[in-house]
Amino acid sequence: MESTGMMALFLAGSDNLATSALPQAPTVVEESAPRSGAWHTFRGRTASALHRLAWAVEPKVPGSR
Repeated sequence: MESTGMMALFLAGSDNLATSALPQAPTVVEESAPRSGAWHTFRGRTASALHRLAWAVEPKVPGSR
């Protein structure tokens, strides 16, 4: 499950994970490259498949659906 979560974070493009805690620290603004619609479709479908896989292997808890 942990590797699935890491892959989902990778595909989700989560950024700003390594920001400084210092209040006056300089920040580097990354310009995002234009992505094609095919990339967004692939990323969305892959994330959905990973979520379904994670839900399928998740242990069942008694008393839940």
